Amino acid sequence: MKVKVAAVQPEAHWGEEEWRNAERALKYVDEAAATGAKLITFSEGYPGPSHGPLDSGGRLSCRPMDAMRDKAREHRVYIAASDLEPNPAIPETYFLTLKLIAPSGQILANYRRVQPDHQHLNAYLHGGRRHVLPGEELMVVPTELGNIGLLICSELFCPELARIEMLMGAQIIIAPVNGQHSRTRPRLSETWRCVARARAAENLLYVVCTQNIFQSGAQGVGIIAGPEEAIAVSPDPGVIVGELDLERIAWYRTRYYNPEFFVPPDDERFITRCRPGQIHDRRPELYGRLAQPQEDAFDYHYSRRGLEAWQEEFEKVKRYALPRLSQAPEAVASQPPMPQRPR
Repeated sequence: MKVKVAAVQPEAHWGEEEWRNAERALKYVDEAAATGAKLITFSEGYPGPSHGPLDSGGRLSCRPMDAMRDKAREHRVYIAASDLEPNPAIPETYFLTLKLIAPSGQILANYRRVQPDHQHLNAYLHGGRRHVLPGEELMVVPTELGNIGLLICSELFCPELARIEMLMGAQIIIAPVNGQHSRTRPRLSETWRCVARARAAENLLYVVCTQNIFQSGAQGVGIIAGPEEAIAVSPDPGVIVGELDLERIAWYRTRYYNPEFFVPPDDERFITRCRPGQIHDRRPELYGRLAQPQEDAFDYHYSRRGLEAWQEEFEKVKRYALPRLSQAPEAVASQPPMPQRPR
């Protein structure tokens, strides 16, 4: 089965003007649906609200996510959209979500990011809202298009999460990214595309990433990555379209290097660009260390000790600036200066 995906990399509004994203998102859905796409994805926190007024300042007739549900029903498509939800249990804390909406308009999954960004980055990305708390459940949703796994942004940099979702049956992982609303140091587009391709290749699935374009001339990560190659890539705002071949990945998942691989191909269709059987080449009995507590690991549940306990987590990492095998933590007096990039 082949599935057409339209990944929206939007020209996004920031802060007090964020409500305009909801209006623009409706047009993006119309544009994406016109391509024949059955799955439409948006970037992190889009259409929101995420960094502006969480009530949209009273400028919209309904919540952006309700408008997305209406559009899903209108075009009979799946939509993956994102917003920030207040946490009713603890004032001034939030959950960052990625919602998968069915063609019926039903919200099939409301994934809460399990590894949120750290506090300074949260404040930058979410209009000063520092405390984005972790969800507790990874989600893979069975649909008529295939099994869709949900991650958010830098969770893709944690290979264990994508691997677990593959083991849960994921054939597609959606991992939307946020964006820079001002000029800053990070330039991660190439790295992000590399990570998306790596997760796709090592798990024999498809990965879809786009991000918000807040600044004129800025470049996004936009990629639809397959295990063999990038299906579609664009740094520009707009709709990125790609066709996913689920039968192709099923073929890779159901064989190893058989003798058929070692003869000249009859035509281009029989050239392979990924390692077959990759998801089965595992030694789980060797992986116990991955599940062991790590002394310097960031505690995503810092709020249980009080909201200001996050600062202790930032200090903790400084004690391990050098590899532990070469120098004991107590011998590290301070962090070394940032090395300069070769010219």
